[in-house]
Amino acid sequence: MKQILILTCTIALVFPIALMGCNIDAEQKAELENLKAALEKTESERDDLKARIDIVTQTRDKLQEQLTELASSRDQLQEQVEDLIQSRDAAVATAQNDRERINKLETKLQIETQKISQLGSQLKQIQAAIAEIQDELNL
Repeated sequence: MKQILILTCTIALVFPIALMGCNIDAEQKAELENLKAALEKTESERDDLKARIDIVTQTRDKLQEQLTELASSRDQLQEQVEDLIQSRDAAVATAQNDRERINKLETKLQIETQKISQLGSQLKQIQAAIAEIQDELNL
């Protein structure tokens, strides 16, 4: 009887442990399936992210090329601006020189015009004197 009691107690103790072992296997299988599903999802997300990274990398490379082209264009335009500034400065200097020459010529023209006016007055005086002399001679 004691042996039956021991056997019954042993069975009573082993049976739940055995059932737990079966449950553990079922739980482990379920966990394994969950992990496999999570792994597949993670791999899918990884592949998606790799594709996005490739797109971003290509876009970055194109933008870098555009930036390089724009920098080159900017440098060329800067050189053109410097050339234009030099040309403008030279044109301004030439215009100033020409303005000074025009002012000098205008001054000379005024002086010569005054001389011509004076000579015209003198000519009229001389003509008047000649006319007087001729009138006296004719009398």
